[in-house]
Amino acid sequence: MALVQLGTRDLVRTVTGIVRWSADTAELVVSLPGRIGTLLDQVEVLIARIEAISDGAEIAVSRANAVAESAATVVSTADHASASAQTLIGLYEPLATKAAPLAQRFVDDLTEEEIHAAIGLVDHLPELTLRMEGLMPILATLDTVSPEIHQLLEEVQGVRQAIQGVPGFKFFRKRGEAQEDEDYAR
Repeated sequence: MALVQLGTRDLVRTVTGIVRWSADTAELVVSLPGRIGTLLDQVEVLIARIEAISDGAEIAVSRANAVAESAATVVSTADHASASAQTLIGLYEPLATKAAPLAQRFVDDLTEEEIHAAIGLVDHLPELTLRMEGLMPILATLDTVSPEIHQLLEEVQGVRQAIQGVPGFKFFRKRGEAQEDEDYAR
């Protein structure tokens, strides 16, 4: 092996380089605990922020689950309502299709006064029903009374003709009318 001889200048440069390197290394070694402490502090802050984000994410997931459950309930209710509506539509669609022209005619022909009158009539239906219950037995007997009324009217007509044939009847009638006028005036 061959040795290279260094001159004094080279030796001073090499030693100066080693001393600088040693000083830089010593300075680096001395500053490492402070830099490591700062780095650890920043890591702790970062971990705290990550934990806060994780907690927020848990809350968001919990709320999202609650919203999803509510949405599932709404969807279930809407599904049930839709099924009920479809059933009702199936039942009443033929009736509505058949009644539509009649309803249109009904709406076109009625005036506002007639509608108010119909509403008034409906308001009186309970009282009318009660009164009709009392009147129905009487109306049922009219079939048997009708011939008797005709017979009675024929008799009254005969009596009237007989009275008008009595001499002086006109005088008595005028006198009776005058008497009625006096009674009415009082």
